Order: sequence, then structure tokens, then C-alpha cells
Amino acid sequence: MNQPLTSPSDPTLLFVHGGEMGQRILAHDWSASPLGPIAGWPAELRNALALALPARVEIVLFWGPDYVALYNDAYAPTIGAKHPRALGRPAHESWSELWDDLEPLLAHVRTSGETFAAKDRPFYIERTGQGETVYFDVSYSPVPLADGSVGGVLCIVSETTARVRAARAMAEDRERLREMFDQAPGFIAVLRQPGHVVELANASYRRLVGGRDVVGRALAEAVPEVAQRGLIDKLDGVVATGRPYRGTEVPLLLPRDDGGSEERRLDFILQPVTDANGAVTAVFVEGTDVTERHRAESALALSRDSLELATEAGEIGTWDYDLAADRFSCSPRTWAMYGIEPGPAQSLAEFAALLHPEDRPRVRQAFLATIDPARRARYDIEYRTCPAPDGSTRWLAVRGRGLFEDERCVRAIGTVIDVTARKREADALRESEARFRMLADSLPALVWLTDAELNLTFASEGFRAILGVAPDEVVASGWLSLLPSELRAAAARRLVERQRARDPLSGDYRLLTRAGGERWVHAEARARFLGGTFLGYVGCAIDVTEAHLAGERLEARVEERTAELTRQIAEREKVEETLHQLQRLEAIGQLTSGVAHDFNNLLTVVLGNVEMVSRAAARGPLTPRALEQLDHVRAAAERGATLTAQLLAFSRRQRLEAKVVDLNAAVTGLVPLLESTLGRSIAIEAAVCDQPWPAMVDPTQLELILLNLAINARDAMPGGGTLRVSTANVALGTPMRPEEPCAGDYVRVAVSDTGTGMTPEVLARALEPFFTTKEVGKGSGLGLAQVFGFAKQSGGGVRIDTRPGEGTRVSVYLPRATAAPGEATAGERRDDVGSVAGRRVLVLDDEDRVREITADALRDAGCGVVEAADGAAALDALDADPAIEAVVADVAMPVMTGVEFARRARRRRPTLPVLFVTGYADADELADVPAPQVIRKPYTRVQLVERLAALLAPAELSQG
Repeated sequence: MNQPLTSPSDPTLLFVHGGEMGQRILAHDWSASPLGPIAGWPAELRNALALALPARVEIVLFWGPDYVALYNDAYAPTIGAKHPRALGRPAHESWSELWDDLEPLLAHVRTSGETFAAKDRPFYIERTGQGETVYFDVSYSPVPLADGSVGGVLCIVSETTARVRAARAMAEDRERLREMFDQAPGFIAVLRQPGHVVELANASYRRLVGGRDVVGRALAEAVPEVAQRGLIDKLDGVVATGRPYRGTEVPLLLPRDDGGSEERRLDFILQPVTDANGAVTAVFVEGTDVTERHRAESALALSRDSLELATEAGEIGTWDYDLAADRFSCSPRTWAMYGIEPGPAQSLAEFAALLHPEDRPRVRQAFLATIDPARRARYDIEYRTCPAPDGSTRWLAVRGRGLFEDERCVRAIGTVIDVTARKREADALRESEARFRMLADSLPALVWLTDAELNLTFASEGFRAILGVAPDEVVASGWLSLLPSELRAAAARRLVERQRARDPLSGDYRLLTRAGGERWVHAEARARFLGGTFLGYVGCAIDVTEAHLAGERLEARVEERTAELTRQIAEREKVEETLHQLQRLEAIGQLTSGVAHDFNNLLTVVLGNVEMVSRAAARGPLTPRALEQLDHVRAAAERGATLTAQLLAFSRRQRLEAKVVDLNAAVTGLVPLLESTLGRSIAIEAAVCDQPWPAMVDPTQLELILLNLAINARDAMPGGGTLRVSTANVALGTPMRPEEPCAGDYVRVAVSDTGTGMTPEVLARALEPFFTTKEVGKGSGLGLAQVFGFAKQSGGGVRIDTRPGEGTRVSVYLPRATAAPGEATAGERRDDVGSVAGRRVLVLDDEDRVREITADALRDAGCGVVEAADGAAALDALDADPAIEAVVADVAMPVMTGVEFARRARRRRPTLPVLFVTGYADADELADVPAPQVIRKPYTRVQLVERLAALLAPAELSQG
């Protein structure tokens, strides 16, 4: 019972029928494997291998707690490149990529003794150097040991990846076919026989029947409306005869989505589907809803009928000329206009005989232009018919166009209107206008006519008599030429408003005479209409100069009486101007408050470090710490100087240290700095003139301005380009723009680039403070404004020449002038006052240098100091160090201000002294803080120690 198939003393018998893997197992070095030598393997393992190795199915045996892999020849190709290194090794080494998936399955079989089986089980495996998901039918069975435990897991697998992928591809193909069927633009259905049961119906078919659920139901039952139009009989005929039926624009009453029904027009085919015996088993229905096309064609036919009625009602005739046949045909109304009875078509020569002889040449020229393929002109002409026996003629207005095929005119068609009455009315109108002109010229007044655009078309002889200006000159120059120059702009605006409103015109106007004098006239004008069409104005004006002068004298008396009211209005305007000034001051305050905070931080660093260095110097040689503090002073001073220079240059208040400068030397000396600053993508050229005039300018500010312009030019050439710095002597005339200098001699230094240039809109605002086209954080908008401020303060100016896509040149003009530089030094030092020695103080400031100098000053005064860079860290320090007796806290900090910190700190320690430090007046934050608890930047060490000692003294008394 349970005898081993092989003997441990003869392990080679195990591999007699084991194939290639049997030989590999025999030749394998098992000393490095967790299984050890073959002789020591348990009989259950040897028996399982004896069964698995010769099997033709894929088998792998995972043995022991390490799941050492042993497999047969059928399984080896399944693991690809993992074979043969997987043999005799723990499974987690060779199946690492799927171990999180495989190990729970093996552990379940090994611990429970239950078999695990699955169909098309997916596994992620890397067997060819690339990862892929493959599928297997698997059966994992336990291999029991003699003591009842599980020694290993026997895995019989069969890869089904190709089958799974083929099934999925087939399902996807079916789904695509279903979507194509359902999305077909025409309606499609399959009616299974007998009974015309709807077996398939696409989306278009379902929409056609009002969205009803028709699949699986007989057509007559699902859509009973179709039975009323004989469609069921047509289907029966197709099934009976086996012949298809085609319907064109068949009217069918079909349901709508809202439950009603409507007639639709359908083109469709009923195609029989037969089996192998020729019996009709189904009817394939396919068609198109042509209701809209049918309606459009019906509307077109109605439109044609309506057009014929309209031409008759409008007394319009039509004509048609066939060029190939040389036949000219007309409607009956057209023949009547030519005074002949309707008859057969005529040739073009016969038709031309119906025209007035004097008009035939120009008619021929117009018609030839219409049928010319190169010109294709519109045929639009008026001409007379041949005189009737009584001598009368008709005037006809003829319109038309040519019809072309293959660059050849084949036909010409058009309309004819009898305009004889209109011509007679025009003649009568001209006679009436002649009488009007004669009457207007005889009046002692100014009489005029305008067209619909309010342009003068007629002026009477009164303009010559009253103003000394010829009527033709008035018509040519217009009304505005008669007005004084200061009144013309307002008068032009009123003319536009008058044209829009078409209101009557009435008023007194001051006009200029030919001799340069002035006359006052009273004018009245009224709009002219022909039917509902606005034709313009007719007006008349009389001389009222004497009356107007009398009115002016009256107005003078009225003006005296209204003087008091004028003074009151002036006082009100003065109050409004004061309010506007206050608003501007408030805006300036908002700008300078932020600048003051940063600048006072710099001054705090300077003053504190100076005091510390001074005290260190008094005690002996300067220490490295003192030298570092001197460097802090220098850095802060340079930053403050830069800030001051930029702000003052912008405001044009900076004191410039002007010197005689050779601009050529300044430009050539700056080139190496520009090359290192702008990068290799920018080519730099220096073009200097031969003998530049000496310029009086601050050389430091000049270099700053040129560097600023060069950086702007680089930003305008993101892909690289050429930057050119040039000098020239120039003599300028009258400036064209405010930023340009006054007339005189200047030395010009210009920075040009080949970049993107500026649009007119950007150029108009380029010198405005804070205006920039750069991204947020990449430009302050003060660059060009700073250049402008420097140039103007130096006595010169700026000019910008630019076009989009063609680059920009900024020219700075410096005058030939002299000035003397000035120097100013100031400073005082005070010795140590007050004492806070032995006290423990917390210093809170988000500015590292400011916090450091404050802490050093307090340490030098004998204090124990704890530092914090934000409110949260300061609160933590208070909790951790009960010995802290006071706090020096900055007010303006992000996230948590100094005042907010003090509020939270006093919840922990109600009597904690806090000295607030501020760089500007935080009116809202410090509204409730007493003045002795506030110290403003910049402050000296003495001031800090004295103020802190004053705060600590009351605390000592209260504690005593």
C-alpha cells in the first residue's frame, strides 16, 4: 500500500520516461536548491513527478513552503524565457511579476487541502521580456504526505489565451456590425414569416414608427396605421410571388412620439429572403424618409406658381433668348409693352428692330457684355421702343443675366418693366425743380436743399448777396465751411444726430462772410419725404444780425444777475476737486505703505548691524562675526539704494550724479556684461558714431537703463536674435509725442532688437507705470517708465519705434549739459543705555536678517533669546519654554500677523509683555494697541532695549 514508484537508492529510474525535463532534473545541481539532493526527496514528491513528467498536458509542481518549481516538457514553452532557470528555484523568484496573484491560490490549496479550478483564468506574466495578460484553464490539487499534511501543489494548466482573444474579437465584430446596422441613415427592418413579425429594426426604423417597441410583434399589430394604406397587402404579395416591390414617395400615415400621427413620404424596397428550397422566410425592408424632399419640391412648385402670379400682378414681363437657336421669346405682357401681339419667337435681329434707332447701339453693347464669358456683366438698361404711328414711345427698364455652361453662354433671361410713367414724372419733377430754383434765387434769404446724407445739393443766390459766397462754392464746401472753426466739430455731431432723428431744424447760427466778418441768421429746415422715403432737408434762413446783437446785450444783463449762482457752482466744483485729490492721496498711500515696510526692514538691518559692529570694535579687533555683520549692512544698503533709485527715477525726483560721459566708451564697456547676461542666443552689436558729443549724465544710472532695455529686448526675442546698441549725434525739431525731448542738440543712445515688436495699442501704453505684457511674476511694468523718468530728469527724452513682427528700437536722448555731483553723509552712534540683562525674550519676525539683528542686539544686552520665523512656531516656543518673559513681534507677517499672535499668546499667558515692531502704520491692526507697546522700523539697539525694559518693569512690579 502506498509503495513508492521508485527506490531512493536508484533515483535514475524516476526519469526513464521523463523526457527532456527528466534529464534536466537528473543533471541539475540540487545542492543550492531548498529541495536538496534527489536521494533525500520524499516518496510522495518522486511519485508525483513520475506521473507528471511523461504527461502530454502542461503540469508544474510547486513543492514545499518555498514552492520549489518542477515541471514537465509540455509546460516548459508556457513560461518562455523563464525556462530552464525556474527549475528547482522558489516560485517567487521566477514568477515575481504575478506572485501577488499566484501565491494566495497556492497557499489556499496547501493550507486547506482543497483543489482550486478555474476556466480562462487571467494571469499577468513576463515570459518574452515583455509583460502581457494571458489566460489558462487551471486545476491546482494538493499532494498529501504520509502524515496527512500537504507537501506540494500539483498544477495542471492549459493556456486558452488564443481562444479568449478570438472570442473577444468576434464579440467586438458583432458589436460593430450591430452599431453599423443601428446607425444606418436609412430605415432597415427584417420581417420574419409567416405573419410579418418584426425580427430586427434599426434606430431609424424605430424613430419612423414613433419609438414604439416593435421587435417580436407582427407589423399589423405593432403599427396598425400602415394597414390603412395597403402596405400589408404589398408584403403579402412579396411573400406569395417571391418578387421584390419598390415604392417611390409612398404616402403612409405613421405614429409620432407624442402619440399622434402624420403622413410621411417614403422611398423603400421590400426584398424577399428565401431558404435553400426557395421558400420566402423573411422580408428585408430598407428605405429612406423623403418627406422633407417632397415638401421642398411642393414648395418649389408653389413658389414658381406664385412667381408667375407676382409678375402678372406687378405688371412685369419676362424674356428668354436661346443663343444656339437665335430665338428670342417673351411673355404676353412683354410683347404688349413693345406694342405687338404675342407670337412665335423671333431672331435677335428681328427683336432689335422693335427698339428706338437711337438706343440700339448702347443696347447692343450692354447685351454683348452680358453674354461675354469673360465679363458676365449684369444686363441693366433703360431704352425706348420704336415710335408708334402716333409718334409716342414707351420707356422700358430691362434686367437680366447670362446662363453659362462650360465657359459658354447658352441662354440669357430677364424681366421687363414699363417705366414710361416714371420717366414722365421725372421730367415733371425736373421742371418743378427749375421753378423752385428760380423762386429761391429771387428771395432775400438763404435757401438750400440736402440729400438723405445731409450733403448740400442746392444753394440759392442769397448766399452770394448776404455772405458774399458763391452758391456753387457753398455746395462744394458744405455748411460747416460757413461756421467759425471753433463751432464746426459740435455742428458736425449735431448733423449726424439730425440725420438719424430727422427732426425739424430751428435756431440762430453765426456765419462767416467772404470778407471775414460775421452775420447771424435764423434758420428753419424741414425733412422732405417721397412716400415713406427720406430725401433730405429743405431750409431757409434770414439775416437777424441786428436782433441778435440786441439779444447779446440782454444776455449780458442776465449774466450779471447769475454771477452769484456761478460763484456757488465754482465753490461746489472746488469741493469736488478736493475730494478727488483726497482719493488720489489715498491711492498713493496704498502704494507707498508696502514700499515703506520693505525699506524699513532694510534700515533695521543696517542700523542694528552698525551698532553691533561699533560695540565689537570698542572691545577690540573685529571678530569674524562683526565682519559678517558689516557684510549684512552692505547688502541691505545696496538693496535699499536700488529700491530708492528705481522709485525716484520713476517719480522723476531722483538726484542724479551727472558727469561728463563718453557714450562710445560707456556702450563698448557694457558689451561684455550684456553678453554674459543675455546668453548665447542673442547676438550683440555695438554701432558707435565717430565723434560723439560729450553727454552730461549719471553713468551708473545710464548703465542701469541700458541693461534694463537689453533685458526687455531679450524677452522680446524668445527664439534668439540680434541686439544692437548704437550712439549718434542728433539735432531734433519740434517733438511729436510727449515723451520726446524739446528741440535742440542731443546725444542719442539706442537699443534695437529683432523681436516681436509692439502693436499700436501696446505702444500707446508702453510708458505707463505698472503696464506690462509679460506673465505674472516676470515683469513689474516699471521698466520703460523708469527709462522715461531717467531721460526726462536728465533733461532729455525717449522715442520708441516699433512694428509687430519687425522689432523695436528705444532711443534715449541725452542733452549736451553739465552738472556737478553731490555727496551727503550722515550718522550718529550712541552708547548702550538701559538694561534687560538676564531676561529671556522671544523674537518673532519672518524676515531672517531683521530677526537676527534684533536677536543679536538683545543677546548683546545680556538677554537669553529664543527665535521664531512665524506665529505658529512662536506659540510652540512659548509652550515649550515657560521661562520666556517677553516677546518682540513683527506686525506684518503672512498667515498670522503679530497682533493675532499676541491675541493667541495671551490666552496662554494673560500678562505676557509684547513689543510690536512695524515698518509702517498698521492702522487697523494696531488700533487698540497702546503707543508704548509699539516700536517702528528702523530702530536702534538703545531704543529697542529701552522700550523692552519699560515693558518688563510693570511686569516685575506685578510679580513682586
